[in-house]
Amino acid sequence: MAKKNYRIRGILELFPVGSPWAYILIPDESIPDVKVGGWGSIPVIANIGNTTWQTSLFPMKGNKYFIPIKKKVRESELLQVGKEVVVEYRVV
Repeated sequence: MAKKNYRIRGILELFPVGSPWAYILIPDESIPDVKVGGWGSIPVIANIGNTTWQTSLFPMKGNKYFIPIKKKVRESELLQVGKEVVVEYRVV
């Protein structure tokens, strides 16, 4: 069976308290209904522009999920915190 591809638009945000980690919140309708891994994570292959990498969707408070965006990805795709980003992903 083919895995579903997801495509979302979201605002690139930084975690609070001065953390260098950036993320995009996953809309409820784009959270895959699959068995989760450690810490409730969902392993995915993600793509922004010309950059593809393996990561996971991670749970947050309030039954929400986020996808972390590595510094390397942000730099290679010229992403800016507070701006809208399109990210595609599929469960692995």
